[in-house]
Amino acid sequence: MNIFILGYTGFIGKKIYEFLSLNTSNNVIGISTKLVDLTKEGSYRTLQEIITPDSVLIMCAGVKKQLGDDIDIFEKNMAIINNFIRAISTVIPKKIIFFSSASIYGEDIVHHDRITEETSIQNRSYYGIAKYMSELLLDRVCSDIQTQLIILRPPLIYGEGDTSFGYGPTGFIYKMINNEEIVLWGDGSEFREFIYISDIVRIVNQLLYTKFTGVLNLVSGKSYTYAEIIQVIKNNFSIDMKVVSRDRSKDKVDHHFSSKLTKEVLDNFKFTDLSSGLKLMYNSIQIVTK
Repeated sequence: MNIFILGYTGFIGKKIYEFLSLNTSNNVIGISTKLVDLTKEGSYRTLQEIITPDSVLIMCAGVKKQLGDDIDIFEKNMAIINNFIRAISTVIPKKIIFFSSASIYGEDIVHHDRITEETSIQNRSYYGIAKYMSELLLDRVCSDIQTQLIILRPPLIYGEGDTSFGYGPTGFIYKMINNEEIVLWGDGSEFREFIYISDIVRIVNQLLYTKFTGVLNLVSGKSYTYAEIIQVIKNNFSIDMKVVSRDRSKDKVDHHFSSKLTKEVLDNFKFTDLSSGLKLMYNSIQIVTK
């Protein structure tokens, strides 16, 4: 199977590339910004010369929200998807797996009791708007060229190789190791779902061989509060933690997901629980720093 991974040097793409390359029946080709910078006008012509018909394209490329959430980032992400679409319209792949984001449901402003793939889109960021517009464009084009399209909407992804150091599992683990102060907004009681990176990798591998097409939330259906993350870390590691509380800058909202479709498509896939994921991440950091 010919597999092209766009954005293969990033956190998600790198892990997918490494895992899929272990299967000798796969011909895995990584495409990075150095090879094809899809933010540049006309870059689709270079991409057309690299990809092949009847292949699988895994689209991880994009400018992350951590680098800023403004109109410039929006325009770069739209340039990326526009060049990607121009390329696939000529060199038609067999399947596309596109990484969108659960942020399109409203991020930390809209409360959700049970998010499904049918939940209304309530974007509150330039990043989320760009992701959803990319979904719509890909859906239209893939329908025209009759290419199988899988749109993945993961929640916050953490694990080995994550250098975002954001608010949540990754940031808390690094601050614990570095003996830095961990800030909880309010009492940290808002619910969010998190997914470990190896689960993403195993799911993508499984989706290579499925006939499923459409949108899929990559969720286990189990949400945790930020305070619970702190408690799990305390229970697992004998390291003192400096935790302080700060007044919220936004209202408290919760996000809970339904995993009904995920279980159907992935045949009751077993997700890594938070405690196990945090241990794996901690151990990976310790190995690197020793």
